[in-house]
Amino acid sequence: MDQVTFADVLQKSFIAMSMGGTDRITTLNIIINVSMSFLTGMFIFYMYKKTFQGVLYQRSFNISLVLASIVTALVIMTISGNLILSLGMVGALSIVRFRTPVKDSMDLIFLFWAISCGIANGVGYYNISIVGSVMIAIFLLMLTRSGKGSADTFLMVLQLTNTETEKKILEEIQQQVSKFSIKSKSVSDMGTEITLEIKIKDDNTEFMNKLQDSDGVNRITMIAYDQDLSSV
Repeated sequence: MDQVTFADVLQKSFIAMSMGGTDRITTLNIIINVSMSFLTGMFIFYMYKKTFQGVLYQRSFNISLVLASIVTALVIMTISGNLILSLGMVGALSIVRFRTPVKDSMDLIFLFWAISCGIANGVGYYNISIVGSVMIAIFLLMLTRSGKGSADTFLMVLQLTNTETEKKILEEIQQQVSKFSIKSKSVSDMGTEITLEIKIKDDNTEFMNKLQDSDGVNRITMIAYDQDLSSV
């Protein structure tokens, strides 16, 4: 019995992949794969819009998720079963540089999600893209709902004109909130500005009206705070 070497296996694989593969992709396959990529992309579009927790929602990025899924499916269909095309595609894509910054790590996860669905749909594994997307959506909803408990945490910017009453005002705030900590303090000729991290009780913000009437208080600003200063 003749021994089969690694070179023989590689040569046969190369010939098989370079001569076949693209002819099995019919127009109907292309329509089905692209349609499935569009449907899964729209599902990702909906989930991104529903679970978005940032400051500025960008519809253009959400649309790009749908298109990323479709384009990825087209690329996978092009290179599937053809080693020459796959090597050429790798070389072509290696010179592409994406310089658009992704500020939120969740945006990057959604982008990988769309690309993964495009890859699965491009090779006809619709069950992977559908079942995987449904499971990711369930886990995502569970995680985003569990994080809503921190919505009662705020940043309070306190502008004082009279520094003599600073201690008294801070004591009053501490009595009205369940969490109190000083984040920053700046002093100038115009007065004193103090940034506090507070956690209010039962969504009660009426104490701000009383503080505004106190002597030495110029302005009070309260901002929603999710432990990430970049989103403020």
